[in-house]
Amino acid sequence: MKRILLILTAAFALVFPVYRVLAATATPTAQPKTTGEKVQIDTLMERLATKVAELKQTQRMAIYGTVKTTGVASVTVETKTKNLKIELTDDIKVIQDVSGKRTALNTDDIDQGDSVVIFGEFDATLDLMRAKVIFIQSKLPQNIAGLVSTTDAKNFTFSIKDPLGTEILIDFEKNTRANEWNGGSDIAKSGFSKIKTGNLVYISGYPVPNKTNRFSASRILILPGSAVPEETATPKVTLIPTAKPTGKILPTAKATIGPTEIPAP
Repeated sequence: MKRILLILTAAFALVFPVYRVLAATATPTAQPKTTGEKVQIDTLMERLATKVAELKQTQRMAIYGTVKTTGVASVTVETKTKNLKIELTDDIKVIQDVSGKRTALNTDDIDQGDSVVIFGEFDATLDLMRAKVIFIQSKLPQNIAGLVSTTDAKNFTFSIKDPLGTEILIDFEKNTRANEWNGGSDIAKSGFSKIKTGNLVYISGYPVPNKTNRFSASRILILPGSAVPEETATPKVTLIPTAKPTGKILPTAKATIGPTEIPAP
């Protein structure tokens, strides 16, 4: 009987092994955040929400119009639909194409009446545009005429006097096209060396920004035969005295009138 109990006990142990139960380690619970951390998180969330709202209110856009008024911090541009206030930001870029060259300017160069293209961000809430780039469109060329008063071959400039007597300095650019009329029906190509003091010239070009009475020439037409000749030594004239009159009146022969013959009938 004991032998049977031992065999059953051994069989039971083999079929159902005994596992050792280990005590489970308790999972640490999240510690409540301190007041300072909570304030920082709330502040970050508010800033994020504000930025999202700003992005929804502003949009990138470009406008075209004419400058109506100018100021230190803003300008007003008349567009096709309305007048729009333009805020001049600190990092704004002002550009203009001058004589075929892209020239960087500043906000002081924006004048009333300028045609401009503006790129920036439009704030629908404030109804204004924060400008990033302002491109001033080149004005139509102006035409002037006058007599050449001085030339400077070193700097490729010359001065003219217009009909009102105003002296204007002319820049002869690399891309300036000069022509000369020969007095007939032909117009020949010319250059700076052909411009002489006294020449009558017709010039098409643009005023130079920030310069008074200075003009950048695009085209020049030189009229021949109007140059002032170079000064030459004036020859001295020697007067030779003539003989003094004696004051005596010489007698003249008296005219005698003889009888005239009358032809017979």
